[in-house]
Amino acid sequence: MQMFKKLNPTRKIMGRIFLWFWATFLVTAALAVVGTRFFFEELEVVDIKPQDVRALSVSVSRIQRNNAQQVPLVKLLNRFERERRWRLIAVNTNSKQVIVPSGPPLRDVDVRALQNLVGQESVIAIKRGAVKFSGPLFFNYGGERYALFSAKLDRSEENKPSFLLLFSIAILTTTILSWLFARSLTSPILDIQSSAKKLASGQWDTRVGSASNRHDELGELARDFNTMAARLQAMWGSQKRLLADVSHELRSPLARLQMALGLAYQQNVDPDTLSRVEREAERMEALVAQLLTLSRVEAGHVSLTKQPLAEVLNDVFTDANFEAQNKNKQLRIAEVPQITVEVDSNMLCRAVENVLRNAIRHSKALTSVAFEHDDTQWHISISDDGDGLSQKECEQIFSPFYRASLARERESGGVGLGLSIAKAAVELHNGVICAEPQSDKGLKVTLSFPR
Repeated sequence: MQMFKKLNPTRKIMGRIFLWFWATFLVTAALAVVGTRFFFEELEVVDIKPQDVRALSVSVSRIQRNNAQQVPLVKLLNRFERERRWRLIAVNTNSKQVIVPSGPPLRDVDVRALQNLVGQESVIAIKRGAVKFSGPLFFNYGGERYALFSAKLDRSEENKPSFLLLFSIAILTTTILSWLFARSLTSPILDIQSSAKKLASGQWDTRVGSASNRHDELGELARDFNTMAARLQAMWGSQKRLLADVSHELRSPLARLQMALGLAYQQNVDPDTLSRVEREAERMEALVAQLLTLSRVEAGHVSLTKQPLAEVLNDVFTDANFEAQNKNKQLRIAEVPQITVEVDSNMLCRAVENVLRNAIRHSKALTSVAFEHDDTQWHISISDDGDGLSQKECEQIFSPFYRASLARERESGGVGLGLSIAKAAVELHNGVICAEPQSDKGLKVTLSFPR
């Protein structure tokens, strides 16, 4: 059932536009063909076949043999008609009444044509469209004189294309035209949609291309989108420059504060007060260092070299294992694949270290590291058995200064920049980082990189 829902063309705007215009064109073409055939078919005299004359004569003889039985003529014609592949039509020569057995009624133009042929002395054949009428042959029945005609479909000498052929051409033509029209409307919409997704993912230089050259409402929408994207890019650039400038400016007063603390220690100022000031200064120093790191990573400075993965991550896992032991927690690391990767070792280590330390900090007892790889990608997954996060929080934890639990982060000294740095470092390698809650409990963060 889900497959049929996905294949349903009305779920997409292009499918709806296509079906609407296709149905409109198709119905219009069909009505045009039928109307032309119905109202504008010409009447023409054609050669009559000897077998048609013989069959008509046989019918006249049988009718006259039944004259004494007083059977209504229409029933008699209906009985003879079922034995053959054509219709029998009788026209009263005096009243011009047309007697037609069961079946679809004759068109008015055909009735008038047969009434006009009642005075014809010899048998002829006339044709309108695909229907050929043969007659008349005269007979007497019930005290009245009638002219007998036969009517049957005859396409053997039809020079005009058949209705089926015209209908097939109409289907093909309207399908192509409707698809091209629907495509011309939805293509710029899809272009804008794709650009919006890229812009939402942080690609600030994204712009709508060919759609912005259109001279209609969709072109105006594309140009407005490009204007919005340019302003967002400028705002983001200003924010990064401000962040970097503030971080650099804070370095100098921090350095002076550290010097002042050193002098205060030498002058035997209250140790408790100095310790508290020193802790706050260290936290500020760590914050400034992380801000500078984030600025450098987002600036895109990366130096890729080919190295064994196990060698790159060796020191990170050694330090993480030492930290886990000091906190009486367990760190379980799967065997590192024996593959060579092209990475910036400093950036990669910073990304893995930030995620791994975050997992150890919030785990209750166990943190696990697993690897997967194929010919095109390799992945490292870091899981913990902590309280975990909601799906909405998993989408936000990589934003700068975002903290899922403010109190918890204050206890750990975090400021919400570690995972932002990890995300920027991963994206520098054209990779992807994502977090998801585990089925039992805890959080799983996966870092994926191209080979």
